[in-house]
Amino acid sequence: MTDAKGGVIGRPIEFLFQDTQGDPAMCVRKSQELVERDNCRILTGVIVSSEAAAMLPKLEEWNAVFLSHGNGDGRLTAELFVPRFFRANTSAPMGARTLALYLKDAPEKKFIAIASDAAWGRSSNAAFEEQIKAVGKDLVDKIYAPVANKDYSTYITKILQSGAQGCYVALQGDEARAFYSQAAQYGLAQRVQFFTEIVAQADIKVLGKDSLGLVGSSRYPVTYDIPENRAFLAAFQAEYKNEIPDWTDGEMYQALMILFAAIEKAGSAEPMKIVAAMEGLDVTSVKGPVLMRKCDHQGENQGFVVKVVKSDKFAEPVGEIIKTYPREMTTPDCRSASFRGR
Repeated sequence: MTDAKGGVIGRPIEFLFQDTQGDPAMCVRKSQELVERDNCRILTGVIVSSEAAAMLPKLEEWNAVFLSHGNGDGRLTAELFVPRFFRANTSAPMGARTLALYLKDAPEKKFIAIASDAAWGRSSNAAFEEQIKAVGKDLVDKIYAPVANKDYSTYITKILQSGAQGCYVALQGDEARAFYSQAAQYGLAQRVQFFTEIVAQADIKVLGKDSLGLVGSSRYPVTYDIPENRAFLAAFQAEYKNEIPDWTDGEMYQALMILFAAIEKAGSAEPMKIVAAMEGLDVTSVKGPVLMRKCDHQGENQGFVVKVVKSDKFAEPVGEIIKTYPREMTTPDCRSASFRGR
């Protein structure tokens, strides 16, 4: 396929994909097939952090570059850092940091955290604990639910009995929808304010009115009113019959904007030339200014806090921005998941 300009550096763009089924070993095998069979040297689209971590040691052997659009595990740009990996998206520590900055002035004093027992969930809970304590609040407990868990009744009871005034939620997809639906049956939201690391449109769509009032950080706020996002939103809704883009759509689009800008800067699709061009690259995307910093290849993203509300502009509730933090405040120390001294 090609874009409106006929491709990048005069070359057409071809999109190849494999189904990795969320399995790290299969992800490595499928990625190797793309490299060896199809000579695909630019990898992206992997969303499970454990899959991304499994790919990192192979990038040098494959002579490939890997650009993350959604991997949250803070370790990927810290202790697991490799030169051929870049993260354009907001990480779990960045989401937790953004939310903790907002909660510093919130009335809630005591919090409990629940997360999926996976790399992203554990990274999220650890980052939230560090950040919430740094702003003088108390985290009374951390809960880890098994991956693909369907029954949250015992966890909801534990949250109700904890005495916490706020609950930090690091669940996504079917897990998040099951948790929020069951929490609504228990009336949990009337007793504990939910705060989530990722406000996802897919969850809002399923939950409907039960999503109203949910507060959390947003990896991509669809309501961000800048020219780049207005253009993306219009094009997306024209293509997908007024569907509202979710955070993965916005983050993927941003990652590709950065990738194409790096290829144009390099004048080449050769992986190491892309690496050199991407280091220090500053791009204005659908989320505003993003700097791909050289020291650890983490993209410096602004931090957004949103509240789910009804909107006259959309057919379903959306996250309305209630606070924005500059990228210098929300991006962790170089090759770290921490924000020491900040």
